[in-house]
Amino acid sequence: MTTADVDPTPAPGSSGRTLTRAQFALAAVYVGAIGVALGRAASFSGYLYLPHQGDEYTGSANLWPGLWAPAALAMIVVIGVAPYVAAVAALVAVTRLLTAGMRTSVHRRSLIVSTVLATLVAASSLTPPVKALFSWLLD
Repeated sequence: MTTADVDPTPAPGSSGRTLTRAQFALAAVYVGAIGVALGRAASFSGYLYLPHQGDEYTGSANLWPGLWAPAALAMIVVIGVAPYVAAVAALVAVTRLLTAGMRTSVHRRSLIVSTVLATLVAASSLTPPVKALFSWLLD
């Protein structure tokens, strides 16, 4: 047996696991922030609805009193910044998927799924409902 017959060990981090986990975590945090914001609006109206600036339920209410203030800031940051981070992560993942090493990797499918999720996070920020929710949070 020669050294040419032995497969070289992959470089650390070359499987895409870290990028996959980061994309899944980013999508989960983004969906969680939207869910908390919608839940907070529902606590004022009694049912789940898409809040907007000056609506009848939350127009004159103090939405984020006490301990809710840091949560509101975190949601504003997540909903405002996560789509940009997701777009960059998806671009990095696409370039990673095009490499020769990923064609045979066992983590290829999970990286593809997480890249699709990251792309959906980035695309969702362009939709009117998410824009309305974000402007409601900023109000």
